[in-house]
Amino acid sequence: MPTSIRIALLAAILALASNVAVIAFIHWQTYDESIATLRRQVTDQNYFLADIYQEGGLDALQSAMDDVDADDPLAKAGLLDKRGRPQFGDFALVQTDLSEGYRTAIVRLQDQGVSKEAAVYLHRMRNGQWLISARIAGEGLALRQTLQRSLWIGLALALLLGLACGIIVARYVGRSVRAVAKVADRIASGDFRQRVPVHGSRDPFDALARQINAMLDRINTLMDELSILTDSLAHDLRSPVGRIRAAADAALNSDSPEQREQSLAGIIQQADSLMRILTTILEIGRSEALTSRKQFAWFDAGQLIAELAEMYEPVVDEAGARLVLHPPHGDLKVKGHRQLLAQALSNLIENAIKYGASGGEIGLRAVREGERLDLVVTDSGPGIAESNRDEARRRFRRLDTSRSLEGAGLGLALAEAIAHLHGGELVLGDCKPGLSATIEIPAQPD
Repeated sequence: MPTSIRIALLAAILALASNVAVIAFIHWQTYDESIATLRRQVTDQNYFLADIYQEGGLDALQSAMDDVDADDPLAKAGLLDKRGRPQFGDFALVQTDLSEGYRTAIVRLQDQGVSKEAAVYLHRMRNGQWLISARIAGEGLALRQTLQRSLWIGLALALLLGLACGIIVARYVGRSVRAVAKVADRIASGDFRQRVPVHGSRDPFDALARQINAMLDRINTLMDELSILTDSLAHDLRSPVGRIRAAADAALNSDSPEQREQSLAGIIQQADSLMRILTTILEIGRSEALTSRKQFAWFDAGQLIAELAEMYEPVVDEAGARLVLHPPHGDLKVKGHRQLLAQALSNLIENAIKYGASGGEIGLRAVREGERLDLVVTDSGPGIAESNRDEARRRFRRLDTSRSLEGAGLGLALAEAIAHLHGGELVLGDCKPGLSATIEIPAQPD
């Protein structure tokens, strides 16, 4: 069965069930209780008159009927023959089947030309006659019976409206699902520019469309980065591989032990450079795949910053700059991958040394901002223009187009991947002068 039909039937069933519950409650409150009271009154009256008739005959019955009529003008009684024709009492006509018990019948009273509806009770006497007691339908009984009919009509309308509502809901859901399926089909055929339309209604389908579009944007970015990665790998690995080959050829053809040793040392150096590039790419892939979250543990971010400051202080001094460690404040405990965060911060510190250390200051600090922890590295160098910051985060993207400085353009990409692993992000800001690189992560990630 199609999904749209199932949704329509489900909506109709829910609407019908809710209306049946309301109608049943109204029926119970307004009809059943009043009908039970009316039935009890008519039945008791019949038994009372039957006893009077059997003991005193017609005269006693007439006297009792007069008393009943005086107490309640709507209460009537009489005798019918074996065929149901009135013989004695208040009735000129009774239209009902002849059987023992309570029912609703059409009656016409003596000296009245209009038939009325009444609640009646028939009791068969020993001589074959029928003693009938009745209560003429007043406005209350008529209103209750009208209400009963209205309730049945309302039940039918509820079923129809439920089906109509279900069809409308099914069409709306089907249209939204078809829009998503249409985009998915086009993307499957290779058109990654397609996006699910967002109507601005803020309903769950709009939320789903935004999530799918965000996922498609991420996939599109990864596809672009894959293309860039292929080109950049070919470009960046070609030089060290060429140098390795040249050094190996020189070592092979050299007769001097010193020159051969020098060539072999160059081969090892270039091989180490290749290993660093490949290891960084592998670590970025692992971080983006979130495989390292199993190794999360609690640690003190302030202690991590202090250890990095102690390790890099001689390197910063040698580069002609000054390393400033801002004292930590408050609780800096965080749940994450300590080694990867240390590697990300090391990359940021090395970038600060490389691009902004000349006579300046490099700052390190860890700050708790509510449920967020900021790990910040600042420098006083030229910084990165705001228009180039997104480009700087991408793999193998180096703003030093001359490539005069060592590196493969993977430092910021790795830091951002590690931030994403922790449910955060890498934020690049302006220190005026210099660059501020902040890894913002939740103190306790999901």
